[in-house]
Amino acid sequence: EGFLKVALRQCSTPGVPRPRGLESLDNFKIEESMKKIRSLLHKKAFPVLEYWIDPSRCKDVDIFCLVHAHLLYLFKNFTYEELDKDSLSVLLSSQVYLMINHRFSNQAYDDLQDMTDPTKPPPSIQISQSEVFDVIQGQRYHLLKYMRLNPKDADDAMEAVVRITTGTGTRTRENEQKSLKSRHWQSIAHPTCYGRFVPDTEDDKLRDGSYRKPQSGQTFEDWMLQVTTKAVGIEVNVQISEFTLQNHKMMLLSPHILEHKDFQPTRKTALTDATDLACAE
Repeated sequence: EGFLKVALRQCSTPGVPRPRGLESLDNFKIEESMKKIRSLLHKKAFPVLEYWIDPSRCKDVDIFCLVHAHLLYLFKNFTYEELDKDSLSVLLSSQVYLMINHRFSNQAYDDLQDMTDPTKPPPSIQISQSEVFDVIQGQRYHLLKYMRLNPKDADDAMEAVVRITTGTGTRTRENEQKSLKSRHWQSIAHPTCYGRFVPDTEDDKLRDGSYRKPQSGQTFEDWMLQVTTKAVGIEVNVQISEFTLQNHKMMLLSPHILEHKDFQPTRKTALTDATDLACAE
């Protein structure tokens, strides 16, 4: 799909010679092929993938990460004009879920299998982590622009992120029907905080950015602690795909702690020898 879009764009500009090898490209056939591919992905693949991320149906975090990676990949080639409410909520909720629950590596990787040793099986999400980051970074500007111009869709997408990351429902609904007040989410009104979305239930000083102003007699250490941890109750950070709940950033436990000898008895008994553990900073 990505190749077809590039080819069609290169061959549709009036007065510009077509790239070598694409002189005889039939634009109409390419457009029809693209529609068929997108229809197949939207009507066949998308519902199947969404079926498996219902927490009432599946509890395996590894499966969730695998499915979210593929949901993210479905929208890799979306342009800004193609974005809608569904693609927005999928791109946001899937990237945040992966950042919280999948352990990405900073090691040198093989491009094909995402491994230092190509003879080993591919990673648990079956997609190269560089591809995942490419999708996230490539769509980030478009997502922020769409959210700014479509605040109602942005509100729904933010609530979907909360449901997905906390396991309280699917992308479109709560597991338990509750009469919750509809919240409006907005980016923190400070030049350095664009993309950090908080609901209108948060403190006014947080939402307008004035919480970053140092108080009289406050040390730099106290100020830094205030603006990085204590000030935010719940936040979806679209800048770096982070989720903060009750003043704590959700993430995976550091491998230094996970592999520490003093932690092993707890890991083997209370945690049934878990391979990874979620934690809150």
